[in-house]
Amino acid sequence: MKYIFVSHGDLAKSILGSAQMIVGEQTNVKAFGLYPNDDIGSLKDQVKAAIEEFGGGNDIICFTDLFSGSPFNAVVALMGDYPIRHITGMNLPMVLEAFMSRMNEENSAETICEKLLNEAPATVIDVNHYLAVNLED
Repeated sequence: MKYIFVSHGDLAKSILGSAQMIVGEQTNVKAFGLYPNDDIGSLKDQVKAAIEEFGGGNDIICFTDLFSGSPFNAVVALMGDYPIRHITGMNLPMVLEAFMSRMNEENSAETICEKLLNEAPATVIDVNHYLAVNLED
């Protein structure tokens, strides 16, 4: 399984760096950012080159930071040409789970995406509420 992270600014690169600090160095992964003076076309070209370097197959999951943002649109523009999976709203817990899930080589891109989406709500926690409920016990 190969992963491509795409975001505004340094977010994708920073999430990758933080994830690797926790789970160790990862292979078959690339991260790209869109910066204020960049255009979406060059970002799309970078992502396309990474997809092709990874073989252009259905074992690629692209993660973007924000639904309908420019990085999201760059990846969507490539989805008609490549059988990639695309998850938006990436965060560090999601990326960590993605890295752990690909350790099981039997997991397909679809299986990993389903797992990530099922677990996504648990990655955002109202800590005040959590503590109030758990301190009552």
